[in-house]
Amino acid sequence: MIKDNAFMQKILKIAWCKIYIAENWLAPVALLATRLYVGRFFWQSGQTKISTPGSARALFESEYIPNWQAHHIKRLWGMDIPFPVPGAAFGVTTSTFSELVFSALLMTGLMGRVAALGIFMMTLAIEMFVYPGTDEHYYWMLTMAIIMAYGPGKISVDHFIRKKLLDNAAG
Repeated sequence: MIKDNAFMQKILKIAWCKIYIAENWLAPVALLATRLYVGRFFWQSGQTKISTPGSARALFESEYIPNWQAHHIKRLWGMDIPFPVPGAAFGVTTSTFSELVFSALLMTGLMGRVAALGIFMMTLAIEMFVYPGTDEHYYWMLTMAIIMAYGPGKISVDHFIRKKLLDNAAG
């Protein structure tokens, strides 16, 4: 009986150690890697729009807006609901701004949940209206949902700000 108790204690100690490593080392690195991977993609997209504004507008006029027009009526709750189609100038401006701001915030982990929500909503709009059925969009939305639920992690500006505020409040 005593041997069983000692064996269980060893098993519990090993389990505790693995959980500690996963929660305190692996999870923060995984959240950082996720933020950097998705953030880099959206940052590069925004940079492309800035470096070639004429071609970004042409892309909106020739591809994005026509695709949006083709998919702007959605059947929800048994009704056909038409969603507004943005103009090219509005689309270029808002997508460029959103891609650059949200990706920078996401990669640094500053207002991480807000940035993840912004990227989630942009990706949802792209999936619904521009390129429906793209698996990569579901992947991005899932990863952003994880960031929204768990936060940007311990390797983020949010964590350091929160830690500083809590330390000041406690001391």
